[in-house]
Amino acid sequence: MARPLTRREFLRGVGAAACGAALAGCAGGENASAPAGPLRARPHPEAEAWKNRIGLARGFADPAAGVRTAVEKLCGSDGVRTFVREGDLVVVKPNMSWPQPPEMGANVHPDIVAEVVRLCRQAGAREVKVFDNSLASATTCYEASGIASAARAAGAEVVLCARHRFRTVRFDDPRVRNLTEWPLYEDALQADVLVNLAVAKVHNLTHVTLCMKNLMGAQGGDRGKMHQGIHQNLADLNVVVRPTFNILDATRVMIRSGPGGGRAEYVVRADTILAGTSAVTVDAWAADPANLPWPKGHHDLAAVEHVALGAAAGLGTADPGRIEVAA
Repeated sequence: MARPLTRREFLRGVGAAACGAALAGCAGGENASAPAGPLRARPHPEAEAWKNRIGLARGFADPAAGVRTAVEKLCGSDGVRTFVREGDLVVVKPNMSWPQPPEMGANVHPDIVAEVVRLCRQAGAREVKVFDNSLASATTCYEASGIASAARAAGAEVVLCARHRFRTVRFDDPRVRNLTEWPLYEDALQADVLVNLAVAKVHNLTHVTLCMKNLMGAQGGDRGKMHQGIHQNLADLNVVVRPTFNILDATRVMIRSGPGGGRAEYVVRADTILAGTSAVTVDAWAADPANLPWPKGHHDLAAVEHVALGAAAGLGTADPGRIEVAA
């Protein structure tokens, strides 16, 4: 396998493609290309050692306190400073794909996004960007969710996805099984630190949607094609796009009509937040009906196949007995 690209080499390649990207954007396409090789944010030196570990917060006074607790349980009292260095570009990718207010549980709670932004700024980030490739009108979703205003107030630049800024990335890691290439959003590729913020919901195809599936919001392309063989495709996506750390918002859990929901009675409180360097491990804990209030008989952990496939690719563990819970 070719050696990984350095960040400098990647950015040089993106710069060289800028004119072509602009032309592609004018044509309405997503066909600018990025260099081959791993294109991911800087991993923490302990990311591999911590991949079976999660930080768990429950019974907190407010979501912001839960974020701080979960991250500190994962990595110690330095919290987010463990991952963010002075001068870093931090990109935060929350689920804000639905034009729903916070109480519907369709998007990450805005207080969680705001706290992550604040913590990254306090840790010395030169810039924090927040984006999602929303399923409905981005402007409507960003504002209705409450995330855009909360993130801006906390010091973030809230970014609407522009079609010309997707880069077609070759998925050439030998662990990838289905996807040969896919357009990914430039901000996710250029980040020093990528933070994946997901919300816990049921889903009609994958049983649940958690951190692994949340990375679909960093993609462009044909979502219908992505849903064909979705479990393996999600595992492939997570091989290529690996956040620096992941946070799962299970302050409330959507238990019916996911992933869009739309009624308050479809949501139950769980007052739980998880943090981990591995989306696979976070999802394995959260998908287990023993841990979150999923509907009785809705699924078992084995049914959430993309978690097992991600574990088979070495990204984390799907074995509840191997998850180290720091609570």
